[in-house]
Amino acid sequence: MKLNKGSFPLSTIALAIASTTAAVAVQAQDTTTFDEMVVVSSRLPKAISDIPGTVWYIESEQVEQEYRGGKTLGEILATAIPSLDVSSGARTNYGQNLRGRKMLVMIDGVSLQSSRPISRHLDSIDPFNIERIEVLSGATSIYGAGASGGVINIVTKKGSEDGLELETLVGGATGFNSSKDLDYRFAQSIAGGNEKVQARTSIVYSKTQGFYDADGDIITPDISQGSLQFNETFDVMASANINLTDTQSLSLFGQYYDSEQDSPYGLYIEGRNFVDVRDGFKSDRQHGTERIMLSAVYNNEAFLGHQLIAEASYRKEDQTYTPYYQGASQQITDVLTLKTALSKQLGAVNLIYGVDAYRDKLDSNQALFDPTIAGNSGNLINETYATTGRYPGVEVGSVAGFIQADWAITDDWQLQGGFRYQYMNNKIDDFVAYSVQKKIAAGNGTSADAVPGGETSYNIGLANLGTIYSLSDATQIWANFSQGFDLADPAKYYGQGSYSSAPDANGHWSLQNSINVDSSKMEGVKTNSVELGFRTNQNNFNVQTAAYYSQSDRSIKYNRTTLLIEKLDDKQRVYGAEGMASYWVTSNLQLGASGHYVISEVEAESGWDKMSAGNASTSKASAWLGWYDDNLAAKLQSQTMFDYEDDADNKLEGYTTFDLVGSYQLPVGSLGFGIQNLLNADYTTIWGQRAQILYARHYAAEAYDYRSRGRTFTLNYQVKF
Repeated sequence: MKLNKGSFPLSTIALAIASTTAAVAVQAQDTTTFDEMVVVSSRLPKAISDIPGTVWYIESEQVEQEYRGGKTLGEILATAIPSLDVSSGARTNYGQNLRGRKMLVMIDGVSLQSSRPISRHLDSIDPFNIERIEVLSGATSIYGAGASGGVINIVTKKGSEDGLELETLVGGATGFNSSKDLDYRFAQSIAGGNEKVQARTSIVYSKTQGFYDADGDIITPDISQGSLQFNETFDVMASANINLTDTQSLSLFGQYYDSEQDSPYGLYIEGRNFVDVRDGFKSDRQHGTERIMLSAVYNNEAFLGHQLIAEASYRKEDQTYTPYYQGASQQITDVLTLKTALSKQLGAVNLIYGVDAYRDKLDSNQALFDPTIAGNSGNLINETYATTGRYPGVEVGSVAGFIQADWAITDDWQLQGGFRYQYMNNKIDDFVAYSVQKKIAAGNGTSADAVPGGETSYNIGLANLGTIYSLSDATQIWANFSQGFDLADPAKYYGQGSYSSAPDANGHWSLQNSINVDSSKMEGVKTNSVELGFRTNQNNFNVQTAAYYSQSDRSIKYNRTTLLIEKLDDKQRVYGAEGMASYWVTSNLQLGASGHYVISEVEAESGWDKMSAGNASTSKASAWLGWYDDNLAAKLQSQTMFDYEDDADNKLEGYTTFDLVGSYQLPVGSLGFGIQNLLNADYTTIWGQRAQILYARHYAAEAYDYRSRGRTFTLNYQVKF
């Protein structure tokens, strides 16, 4: 069943925001008072009611309910955050923007940002391990690069002083389409501690099989960025908090995450023509992410009259892709980060300042598959015959200093502001262009000149200023200005060159022209953002809403003709409003609605044009009805993505889905249940529609027609003791 969006004009969202706008995203039985302490806005714990910005707080009960109802992390976030685009339904979160721009995702304050943005930030942790999620909507200068749309901080579960605690979950999901339509999951954690040490360790194993659409047909495998069907995931996590003294503590965290696809289905391709989807696919390399992440945080509440927080973290990611034009890449990132923050109260002013530094290294390669074997099998059988470089080696170094101040002008009026100055240095290795390496691997030549590497650097300053006024203990209004910026991708732009039309008599390819790293300097793209907001908690009624406007100052583009990196003045602006409201009709029954109205535009000679549908966010709306008592928790919810059409006639067709999630308490443990896509709606996911725009020049649109998963039933059992 497909629902027509023609009867859902964008004015519906505006009406929803005006009349039923936003509560802090907590859909559990207790009402919200905006007193939750979060670190996402200033690095140190701060009540939401004291923050001049739009903060969404997704507590553990909501995460657990959605997760046990069958939702992925991306779907949980899209449900709870009004201004976050609907989930891609795939491995990638490319185009799943926050307020129409890129978001920074962190786990316990450790950034998942890299110089080579691969957009797998939401394929990073199993929700079984999540305690809560803190979200700051809108550009922020606090964390540096990658937060032009906002910040999502995922806080993991920790041990407590209450003795030994065990949690076990087993479950599965199916659409009853075939024997290959079955997903299952097992999770186990052990936690405990005393006044001195608290610790937790856990392991989660999950396996998905085939995803089938509303008609019962296997969904087209995603050859561009990767789906999560026929995927196996391990999430192993350990954490400990050690109270060294009354004022000092040390927190340790480690995670091993492995999400790998092994699909028996592939695209049958003759020449460069997509035919259909067939069983029998085999490949030496498929989509996958393997990551090790370690962090240590030292907290001293009495350090030379300050509170000191010092953090060191290390993250290594190995990300692979599935065959595309008889090749597949592997990209390995190593990131080492050091952070310090000092806080001191000076009368009515609270001062926070510190230094951040990181080093980010990228290595990559490309597996080339035997063209004869691949061609004879319709590209279903892919065996590696050579491995080449894919991008030049890149090392990005950064150091930044920041200062933030909160000033309590009166008991009801606060002012907040700060500045961050960041220096970036890019080191680029010498590199033979990938296109030439591929020719040499095929026997056309024996050697080639390398495109010279080098170093380039730039710096950027970011400011923020906001004010918040409490109309009462339960109601605040605020105004805020903040700047964010996005990194350009060095690996994408450097290592490019033009070569001779053929190798010489010795088989050597001569370099004719290339990017000069020293003269083709990169810069960050800065975004200025302003917002006005309001929130209130009136017993059973919670509201939070904000209107915003953001504009970036330039764009970065690689000119394939001149082989220069160009800094273009074509500004981009995104503006709109977001909000959510919830109301407890009775002590058990809750109603809620949320909406996001967004316009994304690019500056042109004649004015402002619509942003390409391949990148632009779409407006959306959600509503829910929840029942909560001592034994039963159940929620029926809807989510609508609205149509979008750019000035080049590229279209994103909207859709509405309904889900049911819940749990029932047993004498021992509880049953979790869910029905995803309750009405069995038939539609192409937002990522499937974007992919057809972004990659249509490669294959026919049908090769990227990633349909929605049909009605899917989830059932699981959980026990805590």
